[in-house]
Amino acid sequence: MRVAASGAPTAGTVPQQPYSQKSMDTDSVSEGGETRVMIRIGCWTPRHERRGPDVPGRNGSASRCGAEGLDLVDPGRASLSVGGCSVVLMFDSGGGGSGNELVETWGLVESKRVLACAEYRQIRVIGGFHAARVAAEANGPAVIPGESAANEVALALGMSEGRVWFAITLCEDLDTRLPLTNTAFSVGELDLAQVRTIHHLLQNLSDEKARIVEAALFARGPIDRLPPARLSGRLRRLVARYDRDGFAERSARAKEERYISVKQCDDGMAFLSGELPSLDVATVWNRLKEMAIGDVCAGDERTMSQRHADALVALADGSGRLTCGCGRDDCATAVPAAGKRGPLVQIVVSDGSFGGGFTAGTGSDGSVLVGFLPGVGPLDPETVRAAIAHSATQRIHVSAVDPVEPAPDVAALRYRIPHSLADRIRARDGVCRFPHCPVPASSCDIDHTIPFDHEHPEKGGRTEEANLACLCRRHHRWKTQGRMAVQQLGDGLLRWTMPDGKVHDTEPDSPAFWATGA
Repeated sequence: MRVAASGAPTAGTVPQQPYSQKSMDTDSVSEGGETRVMIRIGCWTPRHERRGPDVPGRNGSASRCGAEGLDLVDPGRASLSVGGCSVVLMFDSGGGGSGNELVETWGLVESKRVLACAEYRQIRVIGGFHAARVAAEANGPAVIPGESAANEVALALGMSEGRVWFAITLCEDLDTRLPLTNTAFSVGELDLAQVRTIHHLLQNLSDEKARIVEAALFARGPIDRLPPARLSGRLRRLVARYDRDGFAERSARAKEERYISVKQCDDGMAFLSGELPSLDVATVWNRLKEMAIGDVCAGDERTMSQRHADALVALADGSGRLTCGCGRDDCATAVPAAGKRGPLVQIVVSDGSFGGGFTAGTGSDGSVLVGFLPGVGPLDPETVRAAIAHSATQRIHVSAVDPVEPAPDVAALRYRIPHSLADRIRARDGVCRFPHCPVPASSCDIDHTIPFDHEHPEKGGRTEEANLACLCRRHHRWKTQGRMAVQQLGDGLLRWTMPDGKVHDTEPDSPAFWATGA
């Protein structure tokens, strides 16, 4: 569809959603020199597959970065101003929800795209101002050409100089090291928070390695829906894979900078913060969670956050145990349990790593050994060696494809999941399988994707790997309540359909799948 308005002609395309067969009809009417385009859409089109006027985008398309405002006209109908052209959109609910819900969702998505384009333009303006000043002062008396530019920009925009220098550095990175990120940012597919994450995690890599990791990141498909936390996890895995030696060296240097600090606050409170190795933090956090649940009874009225804070103090004051707040003399938790085990921290290492070179810090193929902390990311080889040397290990077979042999019929027809199968599912999934949820699999329930039929087990909902997935308690509850639909696609992939009709695919978060491209 091509849209032309008086003043500045613009052009763009709105492709059909690939997994929908519904049609899209358009009509245009000219009123007083203004073109009004009526678009009737019978389905929702994802952000990364919808294009509009104004800014050329990837794959020869264009992005609707010139949007000036979206107004809800009436249920199922909205008006969008784009570069002087008024575009009216009419949505048919198609049984998947009200038109209003779809229009409102469209407005939220489009507002992010417009803001991202504005952020990109500002980064470019700041970077261009600095580059021009550097060129002008190249042969002048300035000790560092362009040094004063950051101060001028900071004064003009009311920014800190640190923020201005970040914009300058980012602009240079987009030009020289991150071409794919630059393109996606320029059309609003990625916002500044996502771009900042990519820039930060690749800044210590060589230009060549940075481009390799960036290419691998974008090769996995659209990343515009990934929040920074999940994007960061995916990037860390890619960095550990494509720059293993550098990753190990940087991890060793980072450990030397570990610290704990205290800052006094108001009202008799203080702020405790620090930076420690991921495994150490996981050990402390899991211990606090165990104490908050296991050391008190149901009569303790403290919130979970309050219990975590009190448990930390209990570890430091030597008591090592959280005192129950129920106030009863006969509290069942008053007597410490004997032989309490240490906190569980699960580290996953690919099977090929268990070769003869483990003590030397290498896997069986001679490569640098890398382990993974579910929900966090890769660990350096020194940490993996030290952890496994003092821990129990268990070998679990997790394949990146569906198992050839089905689960035994007897076990598949029982609701209770065998321990060996549960271990395999947790090792396969790594985290909660709801889109973008970072809860580690060790803290999740294992859900039957197709509900188990207790009266007629043979009719469906079998207890087997192809019908099981890790879900945190909240998302397990949502799925059970029918707030969204989920189906297994094979190879461990899940497809979620949200109330507004949007579709999200999630994949397992285990090394078996990372090895195929992270």
